[in-house]
Amino acid sequence: MAGFVLHYDDKKRAVQLLITLGVVVWIAVDAATGGSAYWTRVLVRLPLLLTGSATGWPVTGGFVLNILLSIASMALATALGTIMGLGTLARVGLIRVPNLLLVNFLRNSPWLVLLFATLYFLPFEMRIFGTIVPFPPFVKAVIGLALPTAANFSEVIRGAVQSVHSGQWEAARSLGYNTFQIYRHVIIQQAMRRMIPGWMNLYALLMIATALATVTGIQDVLTILNTLLAMENERVIVYFYLTILFLFIAYCYPIAAIARRLERAVKGDSL
Repeated sequence: MAGFVLHYDDKKRAVQLLITLGVVVWIAVDAATGGSAYWTRVLVRLPLLLTGSATGWPVTGGFVLNILLSIASMALATALGTIMGLGTLARVGLIRVPNLLLVNFLRNSPWLVLLFATLYFLPFEMRIFGTIVPFPPFVKAVIGLALPTAANFSEVIRGAVQSVHSGQWEAARSLGYNTFQIYRHVIIQQAMRRMIPGWMNLYALLMIATALATVTGIQDVLTILNTLLAMENERVIVYFYLTILFLFIAYCYPIAAIARRLERAVKGDSL
């Protein structure tokens, strides 16, 4: 019996196409019914939403600040997550158990609660060896977002390391490698390709979560948007929020799409 069967990827592309067509049709109908005037007002404010400056330069906040925040948080989360992930794989209980407890605590804590915790628990400045180290809201936001991201990345590392065939360990030990050398020269080299898709997906989620950082008081895109909305009428509010939504989708969707391609490539190589 012959039949036409859509695979999962084909169905997903069809849904994405329908959503895209729906958005295009809505924008066309809205423009025909007078919505173009509201989009014009959004375009006038777009440089302010992107950079925090009405002229587009210098960059003092806006969506660009969300991107910088996501990059800084992911860099810190990668370092912390690597330490915690390898700690959960340690054979010594005094190292493994505290890391497991910390990872599970951070993974099951709401990101917004952790942001508030860093906002109020960290001082505005700290004196270290006679030097005053400031903790501005941006630094607090980086730490608050990096902590749960690091916990989730540690699980990515743990899964990638454990997916390496046990024969690799035995072969490395037969060559006289110690545990550190096995991780450095054998395991991490093979696990790295399996970590990258998970790392990219996690970064896309982190970028979306930067919208929560508005509670810290930084001049991110939502903070600027809330200031703008105080000067606009209720009808145009929808158009501003749609613009912010499109900005996040335009930045995060390609990252997630590339991550899916890499994930399929890794699965194909491991078969």
